[in-house]
Amino acid sequence: MKTKLFLLALTLTTALFFTSCNDEDEIPRPEITGFELGIDNNKTGHIGHDVHVDAKITAPGKIEKVRVVIHPEGEHESKSATFLSEEEEWKVDSIYTEFSGLKNATFHKHIDIPDYAKEGDYHFHFIVTDMEGNQASLDEELEIMHGDGHSH
Repeated sequence: MKTKLFLLALTLTTALFFTSCNDEDEIPRPEITGFELGIDNNKTGHIGHDVHVDAKITAPGKIEKVRVVIHPEGEHESKSATFLSEEEEWKVDSIYTEFSGLKNATFHKHIDIPDYAKEGDYHFHFIVTDMEGNQASLDEELEIMHGDGHSH
């Protein structure tokens, strides 16, 4: 009987030791809230102007970078440099590091849409990576059109 009690106590102590010695608590991935794309979140941008992007970021693991990618709809693969020189397409792939080391930040940018951008549907990707390698992302549809984007 003493042997069984001893083995039970040893098993419980060992289990307690292994569960309580985990110094690495999992850090939650970043959160993106209050996201806006375009004026009043209308998800549109106007050629020759810019598109408004706004988001609140919370990252317990501290922000490393924010990446914004915009590309024409249906284009998730890379195109060759030869193709790009023949037909220039508007795309964005920008990394913002000014928030690095912060746990909370407000991302507020205006991304220029050049005159050569074509009207149409684009994909918009907003990716936050923290210093632990955790990521949060949002994917939206963005319509690019002619006009000044202001009501008259």
